[in-house]
Amino acid sequence: MEVTQVNRILIGSGNDKVGIIKQNELFIDINKDTNILIKDDSLNKYTFNVHDAKLNVLATSKNAKDVTYEINIGSGNVTFNSISYNPSFTKIIINLNNENSSILVNNSVIAKQKARFDIKVNHNSKLTNSDVYNNGVTKEDGTILFNVSSYVPKKSKGSRVSQNSKIITLNDTNDNQINPILLIDEFECDAKHAAFIGNFNKNELFYLMSRGLSKTESMNLLINGLLIGTLDIFPDEKEQLKKKVNEKWG
Repeated sequence: MEVTQVNRILIGSGNDKVGIIKQNELFIDINKDTNILIKDDSLNKYTFNVHDAKLNVLATSKNAKDVTYEINIGSGNVTFNSISYNPSFTKIIINLNNENSSILVNNSVIAKQKARFDIKVNHNSKLTNSDVYNNGVTKEDGTILFNVSSYVPKKSKGSRVSQNSKIITLNDTNDNQINPILLIDEFECDAKHAAFIGNFNKNELFYLMSRGLSKTESMNLLINGLLIGTLDIFPDEKEQLKKKVNEKWG
């Protein structure tokens, strides 16, 4: 089914009629600039096929066990925003199939148990662009594993790859891992990655507390900035997520 007239779609409202569901997987074709908000944890896989359009997705989940997002970009630009609380295993698969197609991934997670993310970007054409940002916070018994793979074959000249992953540890675990993988077979491309595991900068915390905020308020502000401030979504959606993180996901 093609989405041709809808600019903003809510999945998980109970009455959404978009896409085709087969064996617990939702398929959606996008050929018009579209915003999608996913609030449904009942499906195991979401597949988006983008044709000459801009797509912005915000996926929110709580205690999701096993979910896959596949994004196939024939041509167009996609921003995939995800914020999850206590996920178990999440896959994000991206195929950049035509020239000048691009993907921006903003992935945020709060983990109070083991959370694993496998993210793979395939640059299947020249002049394609990918930016992947992972931001995680661990609490209680939480650990996070970020596996991020970017593949640029010989035919994909002029492609650009960027990976940036950060895990903030608010517990005593030492089991967090970031595995940036760059599989580059093409000389004419630009590829880079960055990774950080640790705590918030003490100077940032001290500065906020010196302005009259309590330690809890300062920590909440830093967490919101890390997890929500980085998302490319509407301001009202950011405010709703801030309340959820502070009141329900803290």
